Amino acid sequence: MRWKRFAEVGRLTLQVGGSVQLDGTWSFQAQFKALGACNQEAPDDWSFKENSVKEVTDRGRKEGITRLQGVLAECSERAPEPKKRKIKDLDNEDDQKILEALGEAELELRRNVKALLAPLKELEKHRGEASDGAALAIFRQLRRLNVTVDTLKATRIAAELNKPCWRGSQASSAVRSAATALIKNWRSMYRSETGQLDEKSDASKARRVRLLAVDLEEKVFDACHKMGEYCRVIELLCQELDQCRDTGDNLLQGNVSGHDLVTKSIGRFRLRARAVKDKKAESSR
Repeated sequence: MRWKRFAEVGRLTLQVGGSVQLDGTWSFQAQFKALGACNQEAPDDWSFKENSVKEVTDRGRKEGITRLQGVLAECSERAPEPKKRKIKDLDNEDDQKILEALGEAELELRRNVKALLAPLKELEKHRGEASDGAALAIFRQLRRLNVTVDTLKATRIAAELNKPCWRGSQASSAVRSAATALIKNWRSMYRSETGQLDEKSDASKARRVRLLAVDLEEKVFDACHKMGEYCRVIELLCQELDQCRDTGDNLLQGNVSGHDLVTKSIGRFRLRARAVKDKKAESSR
C-alpha cells in the first residue's frame, strides 16, 4: 500500500503530487490568492480539479457578497456621462430677446422675494398673534412665486425660514407648518434641478445594491460549491461589472438579469479551464 506524504505549510495542505488543499478558514481573497500562488505551471491556471479544494464556507460566501456589493456600489455611484448641450445660435435676434426676457424675469423674481424678506426680518423682533398673521401672509405670497434655484441662492430666503423663530418650538403651529412646507418644496426643487438625492433615496439605493449582491452570490454558489471555482467566478463577475460600465448600469436598472450575467461568467471560466486542460494534454503527449 502506497502512503501519500503531506507537508503542512500554514493552513495549506500540499501533496507531493502537486495538488493543493485549503482548510476553508482563510478569507475569500486570501484563498483566491493562495490558489493562484501555488500554481507552478502558469500564473492563472484554470484547470484545477474540483476535488482538490474544500467546499465554500459561510465565511467565504460573506466575503463574496462583500466583494460584489463593493463593485456594485461603485457602479451606482458613477456619475452619469454629461449630455452634450446644444449650443444655441445667439446671433439670432429672437433668441437674444428671449434670453433678455428670461434674465429680466429672474431679476424681477429676486426683487419680489427680497421685498418680502425685509418685513419678515422685522417681524422677528415683534412676536405675537399679529406678527404671526403677517408672517403667514408673507408665506402665502412666497408660495405663489415660482422661486428658482438661482433666486434661493441670491436671496437666502430659505435660510431665513429655517430660523428657530419660524420653525422652532417657540413658533406657533400654523407658522411652523407653513414655513416647513415652503422649505420642503424648495429643497425638493433644488435637489431635482441639481441632481442631488435625499437620504431616503440613498438608503433605497444601498438596499438595492445589497440585495443584488446577495442575489448574484446565491446564483454563483448554486452552480459552484468548490472554493476554487467559486472564487474565480466571483472575480470574473466583478471584473465584468467593473470594466464594462454598461453591464453594471443595466443590472442596476433591471435591464439585465443576474442569472444571465452569472451564467456568462461561469461559461467564461469553464471555457478557460477547458482550454488550459487541453493544452496540458497536448504538451504531455
